[in-house]
Amino acid sequence: MRKPCLTLLPLLLAACSGAGVQPDAGPRLVTGDWGGAHVALRLRADGGTIEYDCAHGTLDGPLLAGADGAFRVAGTHVREHGGPARMGEVLPHEPAVYQGRVRGGQMTLDASTATTALGRYTLRKDAPAQLFKCL
Repeated sequence: MRKPCLTLLPLLLAACSGAGVQPDAGPRLVTGDWGGAHVALRLRADGGTIEYDCAHGTLDGPLLAGADGAFRVAGTHVREHGGPARMGEVLPHEPAVYQGRVRGGQMTLDASTATTALGRYTLRKDAPAQLFKCL
């Protein structure tokens, strides 16, 4: 006579083999206002804007953080100067890369162009930026 437990054992093992395994949720969209020393970041679902003491820029796509919080987004960087802007003045701009990591309500952000590391910033969600605009 067969014992029912032994007959069901392979089925139970197969059903439990995935227990505790979380499906990959994929990248998560990071949005909202983020601030820190010398930087302000405003993120939307389709991109964002960044402002520094004497520069500003864009993030030309969504900021998608991976499972480890890491992200990388292409954008632009525009250098500003002291004094008033002249009517019709076009400020120099260049392609930029914004990359870093989000952990909870904190973000580290490295900004760079092809030739220049613009800086590493620490930002907090919904925190005010401390900007000192160039005069």
